[in-house]
Amino acid sequence: MIKGKTTITEGAFKFLQVLFYWTGGFSRSSRNTGLTLFFLTWVIAGLGGCSSPPPEEVVGQRAVERWQALAQRDMEKAYSYLSPGYRAVNSLELYQARIGDKVQWKGATVKKIACADNTCDVTLTLRYRYATPPTGSHYEGERPIKEKWTQTEDQWWLLPED
Repeated sequence: MIKGKTTITEGAFKFLQVLFYWTGGFSRSSRNTGLTLFFLTWVIAGLGGCSSPPPEEVVGQRAVERWQALAQRDMEKAYSYLSPGYRAVNSLELYQARIGDKVQWKGATVKKIACADNTCDVTLTLRYRYATPPTGSHYEGERPIKEKWTQTEDQWWLLPED
């Protein structure tokens, strides 16, 4: 636990203590006992939905969403997945120029995610299509790609290599 912050479980426990005290515990009447048991059951059942998903799940989803945005040529959305530090020194226009328009991205599939502390290494299989000069014939392929993601400001961001 981070000093000065209360976890959901600790907050729920404090709430239950207050609720138990407020209803008089199990000593007043069967009505209060039933009310206490109802609230205890409600709070405990609700705690299952309060846990946050593991970082691997969140990062995997964000990585695929970013590549979907690139496949749809939604550069603003793809750019929004980049770390705040990267975006502070690289404009959207510069990012678009680096991505270019020669390759048509078809999508990506997550193959492996390894997270430690506030960073995740993601391996994806990237599907793409491009026209070969000078004939203009199309080539479709796929290749593995590795990305590094970091968590800052309670969000996961891609750290581009360039």
